[in-house]
Amino acid sequence: MLASLLPGFRDVRSALVAGYLWFCAGWLLIGHYHPPSAGLLGKPALELLELFGTGGRLAAISVFCLLIGEVTGSVVAAMFGRLSHASLQRLTAADLDHLPGGPLAVFRPVSGRTVERMRGRIRQEHRQRQELISDATPRGINPHEVDRIAIDAVREVLHVSPRLIVAKPELYAEFSRLKAESEFRDAILLPLPVLAVAVCANLTAPASVEGLVIAVVLLADGYLFAQARKRFRQAHSLIGHSVADGTISSAAMSD
Repeated sequence: MLASLLPGFRDVRSALVAGYLWFCAGWLLIGHYHPPSAGLLGKPALELLELFGTGGRLAAISVFCLLIGEVTGSVVAAMFGRLSHASLQRLTAADLDHLPGGPLAVFRPVSGRTVERMRGRIRQEHRQRQELISDATPRGINPHEVDRIAIDAVREVLHVSPRLIVAKPELYAEFSRLKAESEFRDAILLPLPVLAVAVCANLTAPASVEGLVIAVVLLADGYLFAQARKRFRQAHSLIGHSVADGTISSAAMSD
């Protein structure tokens, strides 16, 4: 029962936590800069919240936070997804031995070991295919063809995860867990420093203390970013290893 609920909980968790962070940051910032005598909400809004009661208010706020978190989390996920896709599109045959560096390397969705295993599997299948073509005059391995197929197969890693649902449900569950952990960290990257600024704006502390708090939060944010990229790479490397093992097929390798 609990195991069946976990995937759904992971999907909601990221958006809900991110939404609450945005909500708290906004509430604190508005309360800091808005005249205290006027209050944060007008009379009609307060009367409506009174009709909801405590439970209704909590439910309404939770739904509101969920919507905020879903929107902001989707925007961040889409942006990072495009960067991961761009990091794969720049791959060339010369990069297969040593994956390229640079800013986009942070968003690379697979490890070098994964690429090596996938290319090894493609080389093996290419050799077998050449032996079947002609036993009398066997052809050698065409490294350019192997590298071309390897690049196409690596680029498909971002899109073939649904094939694991049928082939290996337990592997897909692990992939889903790792990806959800990555998405959770990505979802709170933006609201966390904003909340830190909002809290510092309401603190009666020296500027040096407020600066220290913000610096610590920014360091924590950088750590979360690094962990998110690591989890994302682990999740899609699992897909790449599944392709190399023959657990799931790749369109590039089947051509």
